[in-house]
Amino acid sequence: MDVDIAKTLVPSLNFFGMDETVLTLTKSAFINLPHPPAANAAPLSGAVPARAPDGVDRISLLPAGILRNIVSRLPVKDAARTTMLSTRWRRVWHTTPLVLVDAHLLPVAGTTGSIHRASTSSFRLGAVPPERDLSSAPCGLANAVTSVLAAHPGPFCCVYLTGTPMAPHRDELALWFQHLFAKGTQELFFINCVKKFDTDVLLPATIFRCPVLVKLLIVGSRWPVCLRIQCHSLRCVEVCEGIASEITVVHASHLERLLMWDAWGAGGFTNLSFKVKIGHAPKLRFLGFLVPGMHKLEIGNTVIKAETKASPNTTVLSVQMLAVQIKLGTRIEAKMLPSYLRCFPNVETLYVQSENDDIKLCGPQSTGTGKLNLKFWREVGPIECVQRHIKKVVLREFRGTRSELDFLKFIAEHAQVLEKMVIVLAHGNSPTDSVGTNLRTKMASANWANPRCELMIFQTLFHQQGTAWCYLAAFDLSNPDPFDISKCVDMTCQSQKCAVPKSTCKALFETIGNVSFEE
Repeated sequence: MDVDIAKTLVPSLNFFGMDETVLTLTKSAFINLPHPPAANAAPLSGAVPARAPDGVDRISLLPAGILRNIVSRLPVKDAARTTMLSTRWRRVWHTTPLVLVDAHLLPVAGTTGSIHRASTSSFRLGAVPPERDLSSAPCGLANAVTSVLAAHPGPFCCVYLTGTPMAPHRDELALWFQHLFAKGTQELFFINCVKKFDTDVLLPATIFRCPVLVKLLIVGSRWPVCLRIQCHSLRCVEVCEGIASEITVVHASHLERLLMWDAWGAGGFTNLSFKVKIGHAPKLRFLGFLVPGMHKLEIGNTVIKAETKASPNTTVLSVQMLAVQIKLGTRIEAKMLPSYLRCFPNVETLYVQSENDDIKLCGPQSTGTGKLNLKFWREVGPIECVQRHIKKVVLREFRGTRSELDFLKFIAEHAQVLEKMVIVLAHGNSPTDSVGTNLRTKMASANWANPRCELMIFQTLFHQQGTAWCYLAAFDLSNPDPFDISKCVDMTCQSQKCAVPKSTCKALFETIGNVSFEE
């Protein structure tokens, strides 16, 4: 969690009178922001004298590369103040990739300072009322950001825009994004700071025209997201905790990750519909969570249905890790799972989020929501990825239903190279109760295709049902498994790039049982 940004802006947001849903979502967004390279607080600034005893300014004599390194680590207003030192420092400032955090342009909490603004050559102070009327802060903040972007030629290595509402500043936002992309921004974090949801406000189209965009994360959109991805630089697209109507991958030659979590289709609570279309994406390796009851999956120009057969036109050979969110006991959804698996014949890791069959959420299909035939998984034909490639299967939210057990036995008896089967029990169950005991008994009776496969049973430590997600772990391209949140230990992920809050990311699983069928 970036305490600096949260402490600066979140109190203001409370003052503005956000409704409860917006406030919760906004806090979640702030908490998940990674730490910026430049911090507003400088606890060591007073540890050195302002001037050397002999009066010699030795810092200014350092090589330009070192000076640029120093300036790049300063908050943007402090970086600009170095231009007052000398002509050399002005040249350094103009050639240094800056870190722009709009929260750093606000006065320090508890003071009557001014919002910092910039002229075309350096920063100056603009007046605000002594009482610091927070309701007017976004307007002054927007002007300050505009001045900074106009004053510096770029590049900006990291930009945080977290305090400006979109609705009254659409023109400024469009101009900002043009400046940022033209001046070579490497990382951009943008939060739409509002009191209530503005369902008629769209993201500026300039965001998606960035020719060097590598990673895109959209969180909490209440206007249905409709993405048409045609970008040669994009490697990761992540849509979370929002509403989406369509994601179409038209031509994305470097796209590796297409991730969706808690992203609901448009059309109302009882008729959720979300189109996911995969065109040219030869490097796509990670895909999920697909929701058969809601998603309309298209590969090329073919809509994938329960009876769809594998063919060159209906398969994506590059996908190695697939995640699905499914009601295994509901006929229309369970029948889609074999088709999904046939569409991705080289899947090596499969995540299955098992949903409660009694929760009546209807997708685009209005019929066929009855119970699954008990013989279904015994009658499913051969599936290439199951027989030849799947090495790891993770099933979360296991409740002990017959449909869940039948699916697990199907995998166990057909997956010839399966090395590990991980089962995470739903909240309220443990490996020592009847659910866990019955699970071990049923799986022990299976005729395992690979007797050396390891069965691992975990008890969730969450206090409620549902799955977990780590935005930053999934966004980290060096992370080999974006769906694996089991490394979240001691309230934070072990990854240096994760800043997930204690309430969201905790020691998720506790190993209770570890059963091996090795002969």
